[in-house]
Amino acid sequence: MKTIKYVLILVFSFIFFSCEEGDTVVGTPDPPIPQLSFNVETTYVDVANKKLVAKGTVKNIGNSQVTSPWYIECQFYTDASRTIKLGGSNTQIGVPLDKNQSTFWTISFSSSNVNVTDYPNFAVGDLRGIY
Repeated sequence: MKTIKYVLILVFSFIFFSCEEGDTVVGTPDPPIPQLSFNVETTYVDVANKKLVAKGTVKNIGNSQVTSPWYIECQFYTDASRTIKLGGSNTQIGVPLDKNQSTFWTISFSSSNVNVTDYPNFAVGDLRGIY
């Protein structure tokens, strides 16, 4: 019985201390919302707040409504080659989208492990919508 107790304490300690506060998990096994078309309109480094920021639009090109709330997630890369990931982030979208409707999105990324000002030519990729 003591062994199980110690194992549980070890597991919970690992889970608690392995996640940095504010970290965002992206790439979950949740299936993506089909038939969304993403457009990245601008990316910039917010030096004052130490964030990488991407903005754009998403359009429902399918026949089914995307119901709210839903999320957009993406990965942030050091540059356009998309070979080195800095991390990922997501944002909640609070409006439904019918066929051919679009909405704006903004996703930002920051991390205590990454000096974002070192990556002025960063890129985003792997955009997807999930519930």
